[in-house]
Amino acid sequence: MALLMVTACGEAATATPEPEAATSVPATATAVATATLEPATEPEVTLRPRDEWTVENPATLAEIEAELEKHRGKSIVIVGPGGAYQAAMRQAYFIPLTEKFGIEVIEDSPNKTPAQWVTAAETGNIAWDVSAHGVADAAALIKTDTLEELDLSVVDTRDLLDPIRALSPYLAGGDVTWSIVLAYNTDVYPGDSGPKTWADFFDLDKFPGRRSLRSAVAWGGHIQIARLAREPELLNSPEGKLAANRPSREQIEEDFEWFADWVDQEDSDIVYWSTGSDCPSMLINGEVDMCSAWNGRIYDAVVGEDAPLAICWECGHIVNMSGWDMVNGMKELHPERFELGNLVIAWVTFPEINVEVSKYISYGPVNRKAIPLLDDPGFDHVRDELPTSGANAPYGIMLDEIYLGEILDWAEEMYITATQ
Repeated sequence: MALLMVTACGEAATATPEPEAATSVPATATAVATATLEPATEPEVTLRPRDEWTVENPATLAEIEAELEKHRGKSIVIVGPGGAYQAAMRQAYFIPLTEKFGIEVIEDSPNKTPAQWVTAAETGNIAWDVSAHGVADAAALIKTDTLEELDLSVVDTRDLLDPIRALSPYLAGGDVTWSIVLAYNTDVYPGDSGPKTWADFFDLDKFPGRRSLRSAVAWGGHIQIARLAREPELLNSPEGKLAANRPSREQIEEDFEWFADWVDQEDSDIVYWSTGSDCPSMLINGEVDMCSAWNGRIYDAVVGEDAPLAICWECGHIVNMSGWDMVNGMKELHPERFELGNLVIAWVTFPEINVEVSKYISYGPVNRKAIPLLDDPGFDHVRDELPTSGANAPYGIMLDEIYLGEILDWAEEMYITATQ
């Protein structure tokens, strides 16, 4: 993935002569001077009629914004993950939608369960319009025929990063890249004494203390942790990172057996977290010393609360992506909501809109053309904390979330067995 990322000396000074008396100025010169003082005329933006939008040449940002203006006074229900990330979505997307277009955003969280999606699709009783989903979760929902196809003449998915682009027309942009990281308390492990690999996370002799990993209810994306703990050297080469990205079923079984043996150790002391705020909260109050976490939650705790926390980027981090989608049945049963939902998803997908979320949380955009925009000084405060920054990207493993979606149920059962 692409990275986020003078006076010459003159001669001795002499006295400036007095200006001569003003003389008459030729009329032509006056006309030129006057013309240069007039403000430049902005080039006229041509907006195509709606029936000229196509999949090959979808709506432009100006065209989408002109259509959004027609929905002034309406509302849209958007489901997000809650917490720090939804707060970032609010600042980057929701408030501007209301202030610029007069569209009220009704927020809901946390994300609905797969069963709720299936029920909504089967009954047509759809209580929300747009939702955010990780690629793995979206891939699993596609298998159950619960995601609606987006209108690709409205939503331009051509410049999205590959994992999201692969799920088009069901998933689009507006969301983020983020990482599962190893986080720790710097009061417990000060200076350079903290962990350097995921193997250290499981080394209770070298690093005694309590650990936390995500619960079996929603463990997705943790599949690589045991593999990196067993083979930290996988981070040293592109081939190794690819191997960690998509382990075989046999390797996953071996990793979970190894993890189950670690859990069964007499001195292992592990708790499982279920919401994104759990890890930083437990680290801060001393309940655990290390945990897996979403990097944005740790950043938010450090910046917002001055918490004594750190991320071990060099341990290896698992890069995930999320996108926005809609429930199957919206187009037929709720065409007006389907129309507005597509326009909103299209708007947040444009690079100049998508990049805004990174001002408020350490997650990166999903539109390739948004990545160069991170060089703007407005992102100086967060650029080095992004998973795709120059310092952190070499340690990242791009999660094959479509593959994960294919094995999700099977692997989840394996994880449940390992943690019991």
